[in-house]
Amino acid sequence: MEVLQLFLLVVFVSASGALAPGPLLFATMNVSLRAGRYAGFMAALGHMAFELPLILAITFGIWSFIQDPGTSFMIGIVGSAALVAFGLLQIRSSIKSFSGNDPGSSGQIPLLTRGAGLLAAFLVGLTFTALNPYFLTWWFTVGLPLISEGIRMGGLAGILTMFGFHIWLDYAWLGAAGYATATGAKFLKPKHMNLLSLALAIAIILLGASLLAQTLGAI
Repeated sequence: MEVLQLFLLVVFVSASGALAPGPLLFATMNVSLRAGRYAGFMAALGHMAFELPLILAITFGIWSFIQDPGTSFMIGIVGSAALVAFGLLQIRSSIKSFSGNDPGSSGQIPLLTRGAGLLAAFLVGLTFTALNPYFLTWWFTVGLPLISEGIRMGGLAGILTMFGFHIWLDYAWLGAAGYATATGAKFLKPKHMNLLSLALAIAIILLGASLLAQTLGAI
């Protein structure tokens, strides 16, 4: 019964973070336009590649320094800059595609070619997780009771069980978003794909600007 209770607790608490629209979701949808239907699952894999070590580090007290205001400030600055830079690159590629002066005018953005698309999706998941201060703060606040409960139930085995109950939401959410985006893109003309990519890039830039404003406002 305790396992079922842990599962329900993890799912309900995790939904507040995993299912919230944010930079990782928009970036995953953007990369899925070029990388295909499985880009969302690769982005989730990249997300997990950072999240699991983070949870283990929190469990063993290795990353307690992340709560230092100076560290949080630097993560906020770097993370917001990365979001804005990614968005600007996508806007640049979309504009070039519209003008026809770029190989991406056929519907493929050079930054995210199909050959390297899945790797790009993995890196999107990894980067947009590692540089997202909201994600880090979530695990040190809302998510901390989940870690405590996992430890109480079985030490390292309990932590891994808790993580398994949590991570499937990310795969389901990002995987579904990527699959739906890539499938829908098949019915779009190149100019419509570029418009969608442009809209997603603008959303990412706005999120980055909002994060920067909040980071600077906390000084």
